[in-house]
Amino acid sequence: MTVGKIGRKRHNEILNKAVFLIQKGGIRALTMKKVAGLVGINEATAYRYFPSKNVLLVAIIESMKDELMGPIKGIFQSEDPPEIKLKRIVTYHLQFVNKKNGLPIVFMHEIASGNDKVLVHHIRDILADYQQILENVISEILGVNSQPSVREFSTLFIGMATAVAIQKRLGMSNEAHDDLASSLLPFLIKSIVSRRGRQEKTK
Repeated sequence: MTVGKIGRKRHNEILNKAVFLIQKGGIRALTMKKVAGLVGINEATAYRYFPSKNVLLVAIIESMKDELMGPIKGIFQSEDPPEIKLKRIVTYHLQFVNKKNGLPIVFMHEIASGNDKVLVHHIRDILADYQQILENVISEILGVNSQPSVREFSTLFIGMATAVAIQKRLGMSNEAHDDLASSLLPFLIKSIVSRRGRQEKTK
């Protein structure tokens, strides 16, 4: 049991130091040798936990997926009205990106720009899951045949998180996530709800 706990602790240390390297210099800055040095172990030991850099990258993706999608799925499955769900989901996403210093968006961009099909598949699955949840919530408000479409609205909300990530990484704003969550997001949701009212009146 003790060995298992120590192994899990070391596993998490390697993950955390790998994320630190990516935050500082992108995926290119990540090497098993550098990670091992930061953790205080030799490179061979690091490879026992993660047999390759790609295995380590997949583990980082899965860790971020759990941290992002776990709470979002919980909100989606709640009994809240759809407009409240939408606000809570997008607010959490904005806070998540801000807390991670924009890393998830930058990380996704770097992987999407590469040619590793396994990594791209993992990232695509996360984005598809998230967009589907947004579309399901928005369609609860507007219906499936709205104009603009639920896909267009969901893309808009995902773009808000991308804007926060860019500003955060460039040091332009530390408050963008709060500004969007407190002003633009409620405005957009109110607009969506009012659009539903107009649609009902025309029936």
